[in-house]
Amino acid sequence: MALVLGAAAVLWSTWPVLSPSAGGNQEVISVFVEDPWRIHDSLRLWKQRPGSLLVMQGRPSSQVQVRHHLTSRDMWPPGQGRMLLLTPGCDTVGQIRALSEVLNDLPAPGRVTIVTSEAHLARSVAIARILLGSGGWRVEGFPVVGHDNRPEHPWRLHRDRIRAQLWRATGWHGGLPDQLCP
Repeated sequence: MALVLGAAAVLWSTWPVLSPSAGGNQEVISVFVEDPWRIHDSLRLWKQRPGSLLVMQGRPSSQVQVRHHLTSRDMWPPGQGRMLLLTPGCDTVGQIRALSEVLNDLPAPGRVTIVTSEAHLARSVAIARILLGSGGWRVEGFPVVGHDNRPEHPWRLHRDRIRAQLWRATGWHGGLPDQLCP
């Protein structure tokens, strides 16, 4: 019995990586807005992929700063039809959790591209593959050179993988509630 339960637990935890994607043509580009370089590169990628949805994720104060930064440089896209400003989430796990809730409302899964710094990419993509991959989304990363490229401690990757699996299992992600974000 323990062997069957162990096998079931392993299958459940690896399902996001093993599950077949639904093969939809929905294209989503997600960027964490705290770094202006990420925004510049995500806007270029968004223009290269017509019809894609650009999801700019970050706290409301960061969203205001990004809009001001882009508007003052005449870079704010005219007609924001396929753009979404998403503010929930205090950290990467919380932000990807919020993204997963938005993606659940789209007609069919497709591809999600996570735009972030090279140092942050492996952890962000790992979290996204757990939270979005179980819903049939193909997840890829798009590294950019940002202002903070310090390597992350490897334990952060393991901690956040556990938090993402915890959210899948219980609906609780182990982070601060959105209304308490600093």
